[in-house]
Amino acid sequence: MHQVAQEDVLLALKKFKRLAKQDLLASPLMSDPKFWEEHATARRAVYEELMRRVEEEGVEPAYREAKKRYQALPLIASTDRSHPRQSGEEQALEMFFTILGITGAELEELRSARPPAPLPSGAMKGEAAGADGQHLIMEVGGA
Repeated sequence: MHQVAQEDVLLALKKFKRLAKQDLLASPLMSDPKFWEEHATARRAVYEELMRRVEEEGVEPAYREAKKRYQALPLIASTDRSHPRQSGEEQALEMFFTILGITGAELEELRSARPPAPLPSGAMKGEAAGADGQHLIMEVGGA
């Protein structure tokens, strides 16, 4: 992680929070309004929490907590629309890591430690989540 001044981190988080608010206001115009409303609301909440932590505890403690939170999120596919809050949290945390100068390789390392998403309701027993969060169907029995 690169050293970024507390003031700069707060300014960037404030801008991202404003963008999330704009997305929230535009959500009724989107093809899936409920998804985008929940996604934007989750992002705003994460930015607010990160801003509070950075102000009260500093950048490094906020980073450590964000890293724990990110690693606890289940992996979901970017095309999966059934988890808007988790998807919004993930995006907000990734933007925070970008502010701090986390590289793509470092982010991939954090992502690889995350648990797979639970199977969607109605999923068959022979299905499993792949490393990218996509659900794979596995053949059962011999060929």
